[in-house]
Amino acid sequence: MRIRWARRAAATGAAYARAVRRLAFTRRWLGGLALCIAAALVFAWLGRWQWDRGQAIHGSLQNTAYAFNWWLFSMLSLGFWVRTLRDAAAELGQPRQVDLARSSAALVQEAQRATAVAADGQDPEVVAWNAWLAELNANPRR
Repeated sequence: MRIRWARRAAATGAAYARAVRRLAFTRRWLGGLALCIAAALVFAWLGRWQWDRGQAIHGSLQNTAYAFNWWLFSMLSLGFWVRTLRDAAAELGQPRQVDLARSSAALVQEAQRATAVAADGQDPEVVAWNAWLAELNANPRR
């Protein structure tokens, strides 16, 4: 039993790794990587410049602290790319489940509410917009 579970987990991990690799080598993600690497290089250069300013005769501890700050920014820019890539790959693995019966029923109810309120003298487009915003507020994962 444990061996079967381990094989399934390894297969799932391998499939996830393939999904990440397949996603990472698209134009969009390579462009994002190039942008993050460029930002990291600029931040590293600024950190080096700030470090030199801190070590100069007229430099201060504040300049030295800013150097570490810039180097932290360079690591965070690359970490941001990795994190967003992993999140996007995780979303690819999860199938979207849309309840069409509920969606169509909700749209019908929304239209009925809009026409009923429009009879009260309000603009039906505004009512429909407000109903849509209320639905978005009720379902934050949508």
